[in-house]
Amino acid sequence: MISVPCSLVKKGRSVPPPIKPIRYGILVLNIIQGNATLGTSELETKTLVLLAGGKASRLNDFLNAQGQIKCLSRFGGFVFLDYLLKQAQQSGIQHVILLAGPDRDSLMEHVSGKSYSMRFSFPEEPVRLGTGGALALIAPYLKERSFILSNADTFFEECPFPALLKRPTSGKSVFLMGRSDGIQGLELVSKGEVQKWSDLYNTEKYKYVGVALLNSDTVYGWDKLGLPAACSFEKDVFGKIRDDSDFLLGSFAEIDFGTREGYLRLKAHLEGELV
Repeated sequence: MISVPCSLVKKGRSVPPPIKPIRYGILVLNIIQGNATLGTSELETKTLVLLAGGKASRLNDFLNAQGQIKCLSRFGGFVFLDYLLKQAQQSGIQHVILLAGPDRDSLMEHVSGKSYSMRFSFPEEPVRLGTGGALALIAPYLKERSFILSNADTFFEECPFPALLKRPTSGKSVFLMGRSDGIQGLELVSKGEVQKWSDLYNTEKYKYVGVALLNSDTVYGWDKLGLPAACSFEKDVFGKIRDDSDFLLGSFAEIDFGTREGYLRLKAHLEGELV
């Protein structure tokens, strides 16, 4: 296992743009000069697992770069991963586990030069195990009964983590689903709807936004799932835990920059904030 602290930020490094205040029900996250305060009691989950090994293969020609790690893409002078980590830190996250596959050294090098107060862990994954199989590697790093799992290549203007951090302690995993009807607030998707979904890529009128709160028992009891070593979280793991999970529907404005269109949208949005 490897866990590393962050060193001091070097003078002159660029920083991500500020994060806007977030309100989900009675939970209020106020960010003032880099400090976060919560309108409720102390966070119950303080561990974030990032699926950070994705390659920008669909952007190779557009970016004129081969094999670039998506979350290390630059927007407006800063690396996207730093935007996501800033959201995590300001939400109260204390421990970040980065699943980066064979490219973990690149992420270790990037993070070690920053000033985050969070602790970082980098499980060794010499052969890619997929978004599902890699989860089996994090068991030795977990200290809480649940953790947040997030894709590392999706931008949220309003951080989604607070929507999960104070969920009732039912022990169930919770998936965040996006809605397209513009209605504000959060509600649970009915079990009848969920039963129609074969995987998280086929959810009819809803969309999985790439963030979930997972019960740590899913990882501790990995062998009981009967999955192959290399597998998909959105298909294989989902199929095993779907019936004992909740699906929280809300209005989450996200941009997946894995495509040329998404990359250009995010570039225009973030660089506009920095002007």
